[in-house]
Amino acid sequence: MFFLTKRTHLLNVICASYPLEYNMKTIDGNDNEPNSAPSNSNASLSLASERRPSTVVGFKTDSAPWSKWANRWIIAAIAQGALAAGLTAFLLYDAKYGNPGAAKIVAGGGAGNWLTVGYLGFIIFGPLAAAITSLFYQHLESNLRAPYTGISNVFAWIHLALMNVGVTVATWLMWNGGWRAVNFISTTGSSAFCKANPADPSCSVHVQILGGLVDPIGYFSIVAILGAFAGGIGFLMAWRRAMRSMKTSA
Repeated sequence: MFFLTKRTHLLNVICASYPLEYNMKTIDGNDNEPNSAPSNSNASLSLASERRPSTVVGFKTDSAPWSKWANRWIIAAIAQGALAAGLTAFLLYDAKYGNPGAAKIVAGGGAGNWLTVGYLGFIIFGPLAAAITSLFYQHLESNLRAPYTGISNVFAWIHLALMNVGVTVATWLMWNGGWRAVNFISTTGSSAFCKANPADPSCSVHVQILGGLVDPIGYFSIVAILGAFAGGIGFLMAWRRAMRSMKTSA
């Protein structure tokens, strides 16, 4: 009697652990049986795995291969977005405290149109275009299983470098030229439009500020276009490779 009383807590521990271990073995055994129905917990896990997205831009998943170029273009879009946010903050500050201010520059037209076109061009062809381009690479590398290798990888690097550099420099030269031109007009009191006589003070805006920006803007625009063409060639090469592999597997 003394022995049973002294060892009762050990018997309780052994008896309590036995049903748990037996139940776990029973569940595992039922899962391994060919005709057994899945348990509720396993059914929940299977439904959760079915709801898992197959592709995520810029991230690695179990069901889709890693898209390195989508990730690189997402990084480019983040960098371009930071530049766009900084530029917008500067223009808003200038509109409030500047003279004449970005708002009056845009409303006045003339040389101020350079600011409008340059700003909107950067927003469209900078962060927005970079984010959309990442979807193309994601579709090719993850959905179509066509990773960039060899010469197509070279075209992808050209696309990333030339397009981002060309778009950023060309549009920033444009908006900055329009901003400086209208500020020059407001300071000197000259007109924004040139007359027939180049010696007239009204021509100084185009001759001294805007005229010198035409060629650099054109050169960097050509750089951006060449980058877009290189990216298109890379797209076609990857797509053709994916179509050939699909026909072979079929």
